[in-house]
Amino acid sequence: MRVFDAVETNVMNNPGHGLHREMRIGNSMLMIGETGDQKTGLMNRPVAFHIFVADVDATFARAIAVGGTSMGDPEDRPYGERSGFVRDAYGNHWYIATVTSQEAAGRAQRTVVPYLHARDVASYMDFLARAFGAIEEERHEQAPGLIPYARVRIGDAPIEFGTTDPMPGAYFMYVADPDAVYEQALAAGATSLSAPADRPTGRIAFVEDPIGNHWYIARPM
Repeated sequence: MRVFDAVETNVMNNPGHGLHREMRIGNSMLMIGETGDQKTGLMNRPVAFHIFVADVDATFARAIAVGGTSMGDPEDRPYGERSGFVRDAYGNHWYIATVTSQEAAGRAQRTVVPYLHARDVASYMDFLARAFGAIEEERHEQAPGLIPYARVRIGDAPIEFGTTDPMPGAYFMYVADPDAVYEQALAAGATSLSAPADRPTGRIAFVEDPIGNHWYIARPM
């Protein structure tokens, strides 16, 4: 909240899973599961985000001041951004950026964009296309099997990728028919964590993808 001007929009108890919090940063939403009870089986699952701000230097300085660790100080990058990289106290990576070129402006339509890591980005993007209908928008390949940057869109949500060791996280996806998308994901190679069921907040199914990410496939009540 102190770094990115996040606003908490919802907090509720999720029986058996601790507290559920929802935060808005700019035009993007984040969900945070919070529990101090190890019996729930929940674990810390740090992830990576590309976040677009008006002043990367000021935001980076605030992130360091509240306990973040620099992974790369702000610099002008050749891909049209001035960006700096921070790891927060929970292990999440924040790629903080201010757009400096028209080419990069198209990437900044969302304030916060998930940045997924995979060893084989091309194969993982193919899985997302078959499982969730992801549409490829951009891909930069430096060498066979090495893709430092790529982007797809699932519905109205962009997702970015880079070739490196995975950071398995959890992502919530709203769809019109969670039963059909759940079956489609399983056919594409996902593993079921929970079949579609009506829950207090809607109809939701859970799957794990081939690199360990959890996907919550939901239709709100």
